[in-house]
Amino acid sequence: MTKYRPNKTGLQELLRGSVAKQLVVQHGEDIAGRAGDGFVLSTQQGKSRFRGIVYADTWSAKWREGRENVLVRVLG
Repeated sequence: MTKYRPNKTGLQELLRGSVAKQLVVQHGEDIAGRAGDGFVLSTQQGKSRFRGIVYADTWSAKWREGRENVLVRVLG
C-alpha cells in the first residue's frame, strides 16, 4: 500500500500562480457584474494564495446589499 505525499511546492505554485489569478478575477468580475452597479472586485496576492473580494462600493449598493442581500442572491 502506498501513501499519498502532496507536492507542497507544486501546490504553492498553483495557488499563487497566474492560473489562480485568472480564475479569481474571472469569477469575481462575473459576480460583481451580476450584482449590478456599485459592486466592485478587489484582488490581492496573499502570503499563501491569490484572493478576491466583491463588495458594495457606493451608498446605493450598500443600501441594496443591506435591504435585499444582493450578493447572497447572486451567489445562489
